[in-house]
Amino acid sequence: MDSTSKFLIFLASSLSLFLLKFLHKYWWTPLKIQKALSLQGIKGPPYEFIHGNNKASSRFRFEALSKPMASLTHNIVPRVIPHIHSWINTYGDDDLHGNQAQLVISEPETIKEILKSNDGSFPKRKDDSSFIYKILGDGLVATEGAKWVRQRKLANHAFHGESLK
Repeated sequence: MDSTSKFLIFLASSLSLFLLKFLHKYWWTPLKIQKALSLQGIKGPPYEFIHGNNKASSRFRFEALSKPMASLTHNIVPRVIPHIHSWINTYGDDDLHGNQAQLVISEPETIKEILKSNDGSFPKRKDDSSFIYKILGDGLVATEGAKWVRQRKLANHAFHGESLK
C-alpha cells in the first residue's frame, strides 16, 4: 500500500468516527433520554435533530417580545421565559426540552426532594477563572465545607424575621 491509500483509509475512518460520535451526541442520546423519561410519565415537546427545541424557544421569545406587556404585573414569566411557561401549561410542571435533553422541574416539593436526597450530586464549580466566580467572589455561592458553614452562620442572622422587617 502506498502512502496515498493509507491516507485515504485514515481520512475515511476518521470521518466515520466523527460522524458516529456526532450522531450519538445529537441524535441517539437525546432520543434515548426522551424515551426513558416519557416511560416515567414526563413529557415534553418533540426533539428535533441537532437544534432540539431551540427553534421553538426562539419563536416563543420573538412572539413575546414583539407585543407590549398588557399591564404592569409581577407575573413576568410569560414575557421572560415564554417557552418554559408555555411548555409547563402544555406538558405539566415537569417537562423535557432543550438542544440536549434537559429536565425542567418547576414543582417546589419535587425540587426540595431532589436537592435533599441527592446530597453531593450537585457540586459547586471549582473553576477560579470562570466569569461567575469573578462576579460572585469567594462567598456562599462558591464555597463549600467548613468555610461555607462559617459564612452561612454569619449570613443566617440577616434572614431572621426580625431582621427582615
